[in-house]
Amino acid sequence: MDSASATNASTSPWIAIAAKAIVVLQSLGIVFMLTSAWVTAIVAVGFIVVFIAIRALSRASRQVDRIFEEELSRQ
Repeated sequence: MDSASATNASTSPWIAIAAKAIVVLQSLGIVFMLTSAWVTAIVAVGFIVVFIAIRALSRASRQVDRIFEEELSRQ
């Protein structure tokens, strides 16, 4: 196993998920320590909205790619 395959996210997706969760939780912890609980809740909702938007856009991108591939292969 070389270093490229060892760090490939497709071979161990839980590492990427754990790393992202740690970053988000630490960011929320910093916001909580510097501000109030209400501001932290608003920032957490903002993180959730951004996460949902990224998932929807990536899903739409894959669907558009699949449609283009189907249409271009017909020609």
